[in-house]
Formats: sequence, structure tokens, C-alpha cells
Amino acid sequence: MWSKKNYSDLRLASSKKSLTKYLSQFGDLEIQLISSDIQKISEYEKKIYGGVSKNFYVRDVVIGFKKKPLIFARSITELHNSKRLIYLLKKLNNRSLGSILFSRNYIRSQFKYSKSKQIQFSTERFRKINVELEKLLVLRQSFFTNRKEKILLFEGFLENAKMYDE
Repeated sequence: MWSKKNYSDLRLASSKKSLTKYLSQFGDLEIQLISSDIQKISEYEKKIYGGVSKNFYVRDVVIGFKKKPLIFARSITELHNSKRLIYLLKKLNNRSLGSILFSRNYIRSQFKYSKSKQIQFSTERFRKINVELEKLLVLRQSFFTNRKEKILLFEGFLENAKMYDE
């Protein structure tokens, strides 16, 4: 289901740089906060994360331009990871996660990609934000780590992202 092979139909999905920084050059980029709170995650997400916690801090956002969603992003970290990290995530609101990750020596793992539209959390979230699942081109996952802190990031690239491909 997940592959380490780059998704060649969208170069943007292979970029390790800050996507919000890159996309901001095309206009007023909006980060719409969907949710940001403590919650249980699916067994599937726990398996990928590798955590033992029952509660995680989860942040869901849609990145794009007015009425043009480009990326759905879901970040997950265990609650006991770091009080400082959780505090920073809570304060982000409608700002980019990259403002924390790219300025604080986090190391990003290799990407894994999936074209599957059957991944449970994505189908539920896409329905919640009123985005048709058919518009999902590819889903990528990666981890950001800094000492004991670990964030799992899922990014779902939507059809509109093709217009801003690198």
C-alpha cells in the first residue's frame, strides 16, 4: 500500500522543503485549521507511528488558496513527547507547521507514498472538510524527529496542486 518510490506525476509531492513557503510565492496562501486537539487515533495510524500511547495530539489543516484546496495535512504526536512541542503546536492556529519544523533542527525521514483512497482517516477527514476523495492524487507520509520528539505527518495532495507543481 505504501511505497518509497517518488510519485512522478507531481514533483511537488517529492519536495522536502517547506511547501507553504514555496506555495506562498503564488499569492495569499491560506491554512485552514480543521482541528487541533488531543484525541485517539486509528489503529492504522498507531501502527505507522509506532507509539504506545492512547492519546495523541492531532492537527488537521487544509492548505490552499481561496476556495482552492491544494493539500490536506495531518500531524500526529504522542502527548508525552514534549510539553514544549505540544505547546508550540497548540499556538500554531492557522500558521504553518513548517515554522516549527524547519527552524528547530528537526530531521525529516524519507517519504512513503500511497495512491489508495481507502485509507480510513483520509476518507473520514475528506468528508468532514467537504473535499471529494476522487480529487486526492497521492498521500505521502513522513516523520520529523528532534531528539525524543517525533511527529508523523500525512499530506494529501489534491488535483489543484498540479497548477503549482515545481
